[in-house]
Formats: sequence, structure tokens, C-alpha cells
Amino acid sequence: MKHTEEQKLCPAPIKVVLGGKEYEVKPLPIKESREWRAKVAEALGQLPNFAKVTSDDPDVLKQAMDAILMQIPDTIADIFFAYAKDLPREEIEATATDAELAKAFGEVAAVGFGLTSSLIGVLGASNKGGG
Repeated sequence: MKHTEEQKLCPAPIKVVLGGKEYEVKPLPIKESREWRAKVAEALGQLPNFAKVTSDDPDVLKQAMDAILMQIPDTIADIFFAYAKDLPREEIEATATDAELAKAFGEVAAVGFGLTSSLIGVLGASNKGGG
């Protein structure tokens, strides 16, 4: 498929729907995408802290539940808007649903982790042939 000069200079935007309205998110350049992935890794790195929490200590359980139900969704929103930095966050948060944001985050993550996905695909293909 041949690309126009404009498409070569400006990668296709990621289209997301938030609050019933379609928005375009510009793909980040490599350097900014690297910084964004570091934010994602930092957030995901906190998840194991809550994996083995038991109800033996009610205060610890409450802290874990607060983190899982309140802090992590807010962190995901922060991460999404760190990538989609040109979008009107206040307007979107006043109208969008969690389900819309989850889908939009998935769309952004697919682009933000595109190199990782490509590497996994290459490794998988090389394992099939070496067998």
C-alpha cells in the first residue's frame, strides 16, 4: 500500500470514542513513547503489592481495596491522558464512561507497545520454525 506524503510525515491518528464523541489521538514520537511506557511499567509494577493481600488484617485489606478500586483506575486515566495529551481531559471526564476509557486506553496501548508486540510476533514465528 502506497502512502501519501502527508501520511508519511504525520502517522495516522488513533481514533477513540469518549463521551459518545470521536477523538483523534496523535501517536507519540519514539522518545515520548518511551517515557510513556515507563509510566505504564511503574503503575503495573505496583500491582503485585496487592496480589497476596488477605482479610487477616482489615486495615491492610482496606488499603488494598482502595488502591485497586480507586487509585489504579485513576492512574490508568492519568496514563491515558499522558499519551493523549492534546485531548480535553476535563470535558471528557465529565461525559465519558469507564468502559469508553478502558477501550480507548487499549487502543492507545496497542500503538504505544507496538514494538513489543512486533518483537513477540517475531519470537513466536521463529519458535514455530525451529522446532
